[in-house]
Amino acid sequence: TESNNECKFHESASAIEDFLINSLSQIYIPITKPELWNDDENKKDRRHVIYAIIAESLKTLDILIHPFSPFTSEYLYTTTFGDKKSILLETWPKSTPTLVNESVEESFDIMNEIVSVCAAARMKGKLKRRWPLKHAIICVEKGLQKKIELLSELLQSQLNVEDYKIIELENHEGISEMLEMKKSAVPVIPKIELNRKTIGPKAKQNLGKLLEIFSETKPDEIIQGLEKDSSFTFDVNGTKISLDTNDFIIEFDVQEGFAFSRRNNLIGIISTERNEELMAKGLIKDLARRLQALRKERGYNPTDVLNTASILDLDEESLSMIKNKTEELSFLVRVK
Repeated sequence: TESNNECKFHESASAIEDFLINSLSQIYIPITKPELWNDDENKKDRRHVIYAIIAESLKTLDILIHPFSPFTSEYLYTTTFGDKKSILLETWPKSTPTLVNESVEESFDIMNEIVSVCAAARMKGKLKRRWPLKHAIICVEKGLQKKIELLSELLQSQLNVEDYKIIELENHEGISEMLEMKKSAVPVIPKIELNRKTIGPKAKQNLGKLLEIFSETKPDEIIQGLEKDSSFTFDVNGTKISLDTNDFIIEFDVQEGFAFSRRNNLIGIISTERNEELMAKGLIKDLARRLQALRKERGYNPTDVLNTASILDLDEESLSMIKNKTEELSFLVRVK
């Protein structure tokens, strides 16, 4: 509203798009879909609440986009909502501060950032987001763990992992970060390079030999020396060259069987090894996605429960993995 009043229509349109795609479509709908699919009569009121929230959100969005797309918004209003004869008879939406919970919104923002970072880690590990994984480790700044725990179950569902661990770090660079992560049993390994800007005056004519010896020295050995004495000494042809922390560029990688991604002070680490049970769960989700696409292609109503669905051309290994999960698959694609 403020952007429209100031004729900053591009900002207004961008805010609408961000809410529609990032908040409603990519967050709220996916996290509530399992509840909508659940036909338990005891949870009927909860389903009605979700439908009411979605309906109110879509109606409000339709009114908000009217200045940008008057004909489309009018058509959507009269065919879908139709509370009045025309969308022009509606009042302009106003915010309701009493409905705003800043603590929950902050927790959601943090959760979305974590999910995004872990999705990037999945891309590194060539693991699809719908494939269940065993474990995730999330390294965050001090003070964020309690805010994340407000949405613990939801975060686990969005990460699609069997369990996860939150670790708060005080340090976010160099050897201090590396040592803190190791003390917390994070599966990291050091990556060390020499800072050539600072070692030149110390090594002088021995620089070439120092680089050679450094390449043959185990990173963990250097880390241990720096942790103990805040320096590490190389013996170069009988000459002792002592380097301190500033002479090293220290980063980290993860151990085999893990993948990670980083965004500022947020680190997401995921396990990449998948056992047969996890592979079966991933296969179920793949099959469900294809059957749901086929339902849409055939024009079925999303709420319709079909009598049968057939899956062809699965190999024996795949069949054996899903034979005990037919009920789960039936629930996901709404088939008896």
